[in-house]
Amino acid sequence: MQRRENEAHEDADVFRPLRGIRVIDFTRLLAGPYATMTLAELGADVIKVEQPDIGDETRHWAPPFVHGASAYFHAINRGKRSIALDLTDPADRKVVDALIGTADVVVESFRPGVAERLGVGPERVCTRHPRVVYASISGFSSTGPLSADPGTAVTVEAESGLMYVTGYEGADPVRSGVAMVDIATGMSMINGVLSALLERERTGRGRRLEVSLFATAISSLGTVIAAASAGGPPARPWGSSHPSIVPYRSFRAADGHVVLGATNDAMFARLVRALDLEDELGGPRWRGNADRVEGRAELEAVLAQVTARLPLDELVERLRRERVLVARVRTPEDAARGEQSAALDLVYEDEGISIARSALGVNNTGRLPRAPRLGEHSDALRAQLGL
Repeated sequence: MQRRENEAHEDADVFRPLRGIRVIDFTRLLAGPYATMTLAELGADVIKVEQPDIGDETRHWAPPFVHGASAYFHAINRGKRSIALDLTDPADRKVVDALIGTADVVVESFRPGVAERLGVGPERVCTRHPRVVYASISGFSSTGPLSADPGTAVTVEAESGLMYVTGYEGADPVRSGVAMVDIATGMSMINGVLSALLERERTGRGRRLEVSLFATAISSLGTVIAAASAGGPPARPWGSSHPSIVPYRSFRAADGHVVLGATNDAMFARLVRALDLEDELGGPRWRGNADRVEGRAELEAVLAQVTARLPLDELVERLRRERVLVARVRTPEDAARGEQSAALDLVYEDEGISIARSALGVNNTGRLPRAPRLGEHSDALRAQLGL
């Protein structure tokens, strides 16, 4: 009895503010599924609608496979129920209509015009169900000359200028190591949905929302765009450096790589002291950040010679002792297994796969069950709908 009472108490403490909210999820790939999985982590009942036999194509982005689907799919579709429906079939369209009738939120990521053709477009849904929050995710938005173009992270990074400032000058442009534009777009959608649900409490009406990877990318480039417009140097790739702060980049140590930086003049003085560089970098020439930016190449060359001779542990210890910005460059696997991730309970093992929780996980959100098999909940959901 005591154990059951403790479990009930622990369950009551779990952060699930969206309990009782139903989300119908027509999204695929990354941005939409990541967003709806986060809504599930916050307690929403997420029903993923997938094409029969095929499903979300990320199910097949493998190896490795886990429980019949890619590890990629499992990472961003946990905690959902899956129903397989052919939206071109009249009988299945009735099921979709019934599902939407039970929904608080509908999220879709179809190409422009496809949702309307399938009978789940915003005008039809919002007219029939005025309390529904309807959110669309697209590559380049539903308007503009690029609206019909395939909008994946790599094409959006290219068209937005984000790829242009990523990498090293003189080398080929590179995409981000992780599709952060997708993740940031998903988070923007979550913000919009939560705000619209709050607004609905006051007005009784839902709202139509639209977010795009392109808008997210342009927004993320805000500081670059502002600096260039104010007479700063034209945008260019900076590698791991910062255009306006020196030093602020990665350097090679004797046995690895380290990121170090001085975000103000006092910190730079401490960095010079920590690395015994008073003779080389302690003079008045280097005391102001503007002068350090102008002499970037010479200053960084001095630092690179010193850091390359020092073991990583010693380098980090010296700089931390002097309260200088410093961090080891770790692999994702090392970071996931590291003490900081463990302290925050961010990564856990579940049925042979390491699962990273959302950033909200530190607030005691629930751990989600595994991603569903394609159509795993079709019969149960049809029965609940009386179909």
